[in-house]
Amino acid sequence: MNSLAQIIDNGSAVSGKRWTVRYREPGGRTGRQREKSFARKKDAVDFATKMEGDKRENIYVDPDAGKVSLRRYADDWLAKKTASAGTLESYERIVRLHVVPHLGSKMISQVTAADIEGLYARWRRDGAALNTIESRHIALSALFSHAVRHRRIPVNPMTQAEKLENPVIPVDDRKLPSFDEITAIAKEIGPRLSPAVWLMTCCGLRIGESLGVFPEDMRDGTLRIRRQVIRYKDASGKYTPKYAPLKHRKEGEWRDIPVPASLEPFIDRLPIRNASGGMPYPDLLRKSWDRAIRRLELPAYNPHDLRHKWTTVALTNGVSIHEVSRWLGHRSIKVTVTGTATSRRTARSAAVRSSKRPSGRTCSHQAECLQRAVLTWC
Repeated sequence: MNSLAQIIDNGSAVSGKRWTVRYREPGGRTGRQREKSFARKKDAVDFATKMEGDKRENIYVDPDAGKVSLRRYADDWLAKKTASAGTLESYERIVRLHVVPHLGSKMISQVTAADIEGLYARWRRDGAALNTIESRHIALSALFSHAVRHRRIPVNPMTQAEKLENPVIPVDDRKLPSFDEITAIAKEIGPRLSPAVWLMTCCGLRIGESLGVFPEDMRDGTLRIRRQVIRYKDASGKYTPKYAPLKHRKEGEWRDIPVPASLEPFIDRLPIRNASGGMPYPDLLRKSWDRAIRRLELPAYNPHDLRHKWTTVALTNGVSIHEVSRWLGHRSIKVTVTGTATSRRTARSAAVRSSKRPSGRTCSHQAECLQRAVLTWC
């Protein structure tokens, strides 16, 4: 047999597949011989043409390469993936909880755009927010992109699926907790975890960041946030809390945030520990928060709302959106503008004000503005 695909007429084959395509994998006459049968000659011709075209363009994929379950492929992918500890933890959790239970037994070569769209629909029925689905989409797309690059599948089914629209809608500041409600939540959560509530409220920290603050990180009215706590899977497969670099930061990098004097009484309670005196999981605060919300019969606020509240207070009191974005640790100011808990007009006005402010006053003046804003609110 030569290196080009051949189409053979099997006559009245018992299987009903009359036409067989015989071809070689890349490598010329040394490539492995393969064959596939079809009921219609047109399908056989189309397949033969595709195989030869794929070999010429160096995009040929072995049909057997994708015969591995999504569950197994995901495990191997995560074990070898190079990324920050926080990203790996997030991807592992998404795959384990939200992908494998529904598609884990399927071969990766069998996963279709329809399967992905069905997954989106299931997530929506289960109450997942569009931003949450977007995060899951990113993780799953990274997995299939890896499979494409490593010639396990010809195309990424995520790119073929119809994606759910996720319009950027500013958070409604009227739906954020008031100061009195935050005070009640902090009291209900208890003295061990309440410093995290106030760090998020008065400094705009994420949950994991609030759990990673030490007394020495606060000095002269500035909080130097250096680390976050994440949920980490060690070599033995056991999950444990771990200090990791900040989001969008490398090991050893930090960001400085003006800290109000009202947080000084909480310094002696840092770092935050669990009931056994060990490092807490971020989920500990989330669960304690949810229980407090239920007991107080408050609206379904979430801890991240405190970060939005801090942003709103800062922007509506004249602080530059550029400084707010930097203090929040956003990768881009666009994230701050589109996701802020103020109206678009307020965010644009803040950006305009900051662009007109004399450069010599920027840092210290903005810190003073934030101090006054937070102190006035708190």
